[in-house]
Amino acid sequence: MNSHTILLIDGMSFLFRAFYASSWGGSVRQTTSGVYTNAVYGFTKMMLDYVQLTRPTHVAVGWDVASRETLVRSQWYDGYKTNRALPPEELVPQFDLVKEMTDAFSVPSVGCPGFEGDDILGTLSTRFAADGHQVVIATGDYDSLQLVGPQVSVKILKNGGKHEHYTPDSLFELRGITPKQVIDLKALQGDASDCIPGCPGVGEKTALKLIREYGSVDELYANLDKVSGKLRERLEEHREQVYLSRRLATILCDVPVELTLEEAAWNYQRERVAEKFAELEFGPALLKRVV
Repeated sequence: MNSHTILLIDGMSFLFRAFYASSWGGSVRQTTSGVYTNAVYGFTKMMLDYVQLTRPTHVAVGWDVASRETLVRSQWYDGYKTNRALPPEELVPQFDLVKEMTDAFSVPSVGCPGFEGDDILGTLSTRFAADGHQVVIATGDYDSLQLVGPQVSVKILKNGGKHEHYTPDSLFELRGITPKQVIDLKALQGDASDCIPGCPGVGEKTALKLIREYGSVDELYANLDKVSGKLRERLEEHREQVYLSRRLATILCDVPVELTLEEAAWNYQRERVAEKFAELEFGPALLKRVV
């Protein structure tokens, strides 16, 4: 079997980044009939940028398809993501529009009720890598670094169209941890953006020191007698919370989604894309990149 390069895009990360990047100037792109298109335009440009950068043979987009209340992680912990605000009203109608755009490119949108986009990327990357393919995950979420492996790399979006590229070697070189330790790090320090509690009083610096010294949360608790003072007391008191946080932070790689390699082939009809561009009143500059 031939080995292919598969680009997996974090749909929510791309769409929100595209929306806010285009909104900073105070002018939001609209059609003459008043349809907001700035996030769709930015998303499409970013997708083409990453296709040009990675030269994939296949492309797919992973999406969240559930409300916070219906997420499996909300069943494990009722405080999960309770701090999330509703998306801006200008963005809401663009969720469907961007999926229409990816459909015009014959790029499948993949989701599963109860699960998050990260879980979709984790499941698909694991499957395709197991079949011998090279997978590139494009996202703005550092949680995805836990998915890095011999055949899976992660590109983290940065401002100004830049990115950080992570392989197992570069992850260890830049951050001093392995992919599995990404989960344990978050188990200890928590994540305010997702309301993952972690261990109170343990920040990134302390969490990194503990993980580098003991290797994992399990080994840390097996050797808790070697930790001194208030830190030991905090870790002991919040042991269950740390393990809950690790569960919440772990990307699921066995979500029941189906996507064949053929369905994800990067192979589209330019005329169909041009029609969608015309409908959304995209200018000629972007269409020149569609060959």
